[in-house]
Amino acid sequence: MFRSPTSIPHALRNCALAVAVLFGPYCVHLHAMCTLNPSSPSVTICTPANGTTVSTPVHIVAGTTDTNPVSFIQVFVDGVKTYDAKVTSVDTFLAMPLGARRLTVLAKDSVGTIFKTTVNITVSSAPPPPPGLSNINHIVFMLQENRSFDSYFGRMGQYRRDRGFNDPFAELPLDVVLLDRAGHPVSPYHFQTVCHENVTPAWNESHYDYHNGLMDRFMMTTNSVPATYDPDGTRAMGYYDWTDLPYYYELAFQFGTSDRFFSSVLTGTAPNRYFMFAGTSFGHIRYEQAPSTGWTFPTIFDRLTAAGVRWRYYYIDSHQRDITMWSTYRRDNSKVFPISQYFIDVKNDATFPQVVFIDRGSSNQLDEHPAVNIQTGAAYTKGLIDALMQSPAWPSSAFILTYDEGGGLYDHVPPAVFPKPDSIPPMLLSTDTVGDFTQSGFRVPLTVISPWTKAHFVSHVDRDFTSILRLIEARFNLSPLTARDAAADDMTEFFDFSAPANLTPPTLPDQPTNGTCLFSLERAPGH
Repeated sequence: MFRSPTSIPHALRNCALAVAVLFGPYCVHLHAMCTLNPSSPSVTICTPANGTTVSTPVHIVAGTTDTNPVSFIQVFVDGVKTYDAKVTSVDTFLAMPLGARRLTVLAKDSVGTIFKTTVNITVSSAPPPPPGLSNINHIVFMLQENRSFDSYFGRMGQYRRDRGFNDPFAELPLDVVLLDRAGHPVSPYHFQTVCHENVTPAWNESHYDYHNGLMDRFMMTTNSVPATYDPDGTRAMGYYDWTDLPYYYELAFQFGTSDRFFSSVLTGTAPNRYFMFAGTSFGHIRYEQAPSTGWTFPTIFDRLTAAGVRWRYYYIDSHQRDITMWSTYRRDNSKVFPISQYFIDVKNDATFPQVVFIDRGSSNQLDEHPAVNIQTGAAYTKGLIDALMQSPAWPSSAFILTYDEGGGLYDHVPPAVFPKPDSIPPMLLSTDTVGDFTQSGFRVPLTVISPWTKAHFVSHVDRDFTSILRLIEARFNLSPLTARDAAADDMTEFFDFSAPANLTPPTLPDQPTNGTCLFSLERAPGH
């Protein structure tokens, strides 16, 4: 029987763990079932158990019981503090030296009481990378802007059927009928313009669009952003196909794509890009100014630096954008370069970085955002991928192209459910829709390009951005950043390491840039 929070004994209210449900005095976790010590105050280490042998990174799950609010939790390994956060429970992974270790979880509450628990464990070596993954020595990943799966790849099923592939594909339902803001029925329609006015992907609007899985309110929230030519919001139902994006359609057909790839959180750009770097948005559901020292949560780049893995961050316009928001930038800005350096670096396999992130070009309108010409951005991205395909690094590379969120554009598949990344709840205002971080964002396009990618492959496995992190972690033996990426699929399903299917890249079409770009053509037919 469900019990409201007010009916749960106060001493147990602080026992909630990340991705946990309260049933009486129990905390049920995705990875462990743990009965918390009912004494107040107390710390319970759910995993690892005392006396066990575990591999590094060590998964640590711990909760607290306290009649007073818990102020913070710290984790010590052999007396050295390795974790410190203002949380009431812990679900994290920590790299540890091999051998016998003393693990202590310490908490302090609002009245200054310090309480802790210690277990003794033996740490063994980390499991080896998945077989064959060492064939990939360069992982390049890039997020463009604000495109839902249906708006870009919704017609991919037909494109595949036209080429003799009749396998299942969760494509755009052309016969669906939804109501616009004026109450008019609208079905998905082919855009007649390669640019259109913005639609909002913000937290409240996206949750309203979602409508408990009905996915029927996308046109109702378009008035949250200015619109001159489409006051009824029909542009949320527009889509592109292979006549608009011939390069992307053929690229995804020749290599690998997925009809179950989601952005990480049901909101806009900034929190999703936090997830892409850190496996969490650390509570953020909207853009917030970073402190002067930058966000201090660890990123994939910090993991790479600590492991001695070569990485670089390339930016397309005059701004480094995302990376400057992190304390990582203060330590590693020598690894941040303009995109011109990418075209130089890729020509030398020996020195080309092992992990590359390419930031989008927003100020020069190359990010494919709704307000700009998508064909121009797609043609530029083609140049980036072409440079890799034509380089000596191609035989050992993978280029992963996706989009940071759906942009408020229609998609018919409800978001997936994933583990919470941590115990930090969403930073909700009083006017915000209630939600949490177990729910993904909407589907976004994904293309996995590598000589080792299975030809013409479509994945149907639920994934989000943290699967890209997991792939990097698996390849280079890195510790997970959060519970989300630790539980994520590592994307090795996309590859066949018995033989490269596209060691010689297939012939791909040019991407035209001469499509009509007029906001006045964005409305659905008849509006």
